[in-house]
Amino acid sequence: MNDYHIPANFEDSGKIMGIFGIRNVVEAGILSFPFIYLTFRFVPVSLTWKIIISSTFAIPIGGFSIMGINDDPMSVFVKIWWKWLKNRRILEYRGEVK
Repeated sequence: MNDYHIPANFEDSGKIMGIFGIRNVVEAGILSFPFIYLTFRFVPVSLTWKIIISSTFAIPIGGFSIMGINDDPMSVFVKIWWKWLKNRRILEYRGEVK
């Protein structure tokens, strides 16, 4: 029998910090940036409160999108969900066989 050593980082290519896919990180930035921008632009409070308010919205949105759903990026999940939403039907079965 031949024994092959597979290193722990064999699938780290194309990932940031070995965990997050590049596409997920880009989508997290794209989804989080509008909340940060709008908070800093239009909320009339001090800088400390702007940071707190923007973190309240940006961290959960960015964290959720960086992880993805079922190992898919958010855009892929939304595309699949939208396709399902458009094509769903109501199944009616009354127990009759023709």
